[in-house]
Amino acid sequence: MQIAFLGDSLTEGWPGAAYYPLLQERLPGHELLNLGRAGDTVVDLLRRVTHRGLGGVDLAFIWVGANDAVMGAWDAVGAGVGSGWAERLTRIGDDYQTLVDWTAARASRIVCVRPIVLEADGSVGQEHAEELGDVIASLVGARDAVRVLDLRPAFGAAKDVGGGPFTTDGVHFTATGAAVVAAAFATVIGEIDRDQAAAADEGD
Repeated sequence: MQIAFLGDSLTEGWPGAAYYPLLQERLPGHELLNLGRAGDTVVDLLRRVTHRGLGGVDLAFIWVGANDAVMGAWDAVGAGVGSGWAERLTRIGDDYQTLVDWTAARASRIVCVRPIVLEADGSVGQEHAEELGDVIASLVGARDAVRVLDLRPAFGAAKDVGGGPFTTDGVHFTATGAAVVAAAFATVIGEIDRDQAAAADEGD
């Protein structure tokens, strides 16, 4: 399969803490395309990929939203917790829907990964990420050929491994976190691969 990964710094990666090269090692028979760029919000990613374009692919992962959640938290500190977030969340949801529609015209299947911010429990950034994840799940949950991936259980299981899966900023992951992501993505890709093979067998 040809698989595109659309996202921010978590997808673009950095030495020692990137899931993409680990996934390449796991999936030598697939062609992987890294379309991640550090700092991207949902609207940034939408503008960038629509400008750059994307040829037809078998599968696309969309993992973005952490920067939206953190930026919203910074704004809240200066303007009162929650100030303007509801309105911004609606706009982000609209942009995300457009991003999925655009991607669906170019990918046979899509996996939308919930954004995660694991700061101190109850932090504004974490709450915003949870709310955005819920919006994403509701937007795409009923669509054919689109599934939502929630990495929170996998990260939770790795919280005591190698210092934990996240750095102190609660957004970027460690080498342990990168391995968690690579394993989770490889599992999903394997499931989709098997589903496609089974569908092809039924069609014969």
